[in-house]
Amino acid sequence: NPRTPNTNNTKMLAATRNISTTILRTQTPTLFRCMSTVVTISDSHPLEKFRTVNTKSILYFTASWCPPCKMIAPIYTKLAKEYPEVAFAKVDVDDNSDAALNFEISSVPTFVLFNKDEAFGRFSGADQGQLESLIQDLKDA
Repeated sequence: NPRTPNTNNTKMLAATRNISTTILRTQTPTLFRCMSTVVTISDSHPLEKFRTVNTKSILYFTASWCPPCKMIAPIYTKLAKEYPEVAFAKVDVDDNSDAALNFEISSVPTFVLFNKDEAFGRFSGADQGQLESLIQDLKDA
């Protein structure tokens, strides 16, 4: 009878939900440990998790309307591949204004580097040399 629930299907559905929940729980931290790539963070909670999960990390505060940000973006992505021991994240100040306020971002692009949970360095501007130098210092710290 099509109106009678099939208990095997009900059990299968429940098992699938449990497996999906387990997979999400076990895989969520890896979302924040994406070495060699740039993680886009649009919410404050994942931003804090990103900083605590990664030993060495850099946050790139940007905006879609910012010409210097557009210029440095491909360089930042290239550096993420060159420094796999450092976690790279991008935060759009318009999408995540709370993070911009919390980190006192007054201009973009701004880069904030962390060694463990401690601020390691910070600068504003699209200076490739300064960015590479700070990342190298962070790597060696």
